Amino acid sequence: MANLEDQRLLLDTHVLLWMLIGSPRMRDSPQRAAIESAAERDALSASAISVWEITAMQHHGVLRFAMPLEQWLEQALDSPGLRMIAIDPQISFAAATLPGDFDGDFADRCIVATARTHNRLLVTADPRIHRYAAHGYLRTIGIGKAER
Repeated sequence: MANLEDQRLLLDTHVLLWMLIGSPRMRDSPQRAAIESAAERDALSASAISVWEITAMQHHGVLRFAMPLEQWLEQALDSPGLRMIAIDPQISFAAATLPGDFDGDFADRCIVATARTHNRLLVTADPRIHRYAAHGYLRTIGIGKAER
């Protein structure tokens, strides 16, 4: 496969959050250079379902922000080089008809379908998604893990 720093990347919601808040998991990650390179090349994206997930986490008290969530999201999603991919009919269909046996929730299915539909390398720490990828259904890279 081509150099990791030449790949078009899709960030899973937790990786997007780690990047946006400057989490030590991102600062210390060997994949940080690839993510920064993708941002510089306009090849870094996240699924719009991540906005729903972040909003739901904040609503249920899992996340707290120092400013109103809508303002935080506006600033965060305006990060240089980050492009949000909408959930369109093609992704909706792909999420409902994923091949193989994927037991992920609705948001995970949308993220996996987005990566497959847009031919993106999915950056995730989710072991369920990595197990699914091991069957050849998509390409993933983990935070601190080897490419699959």
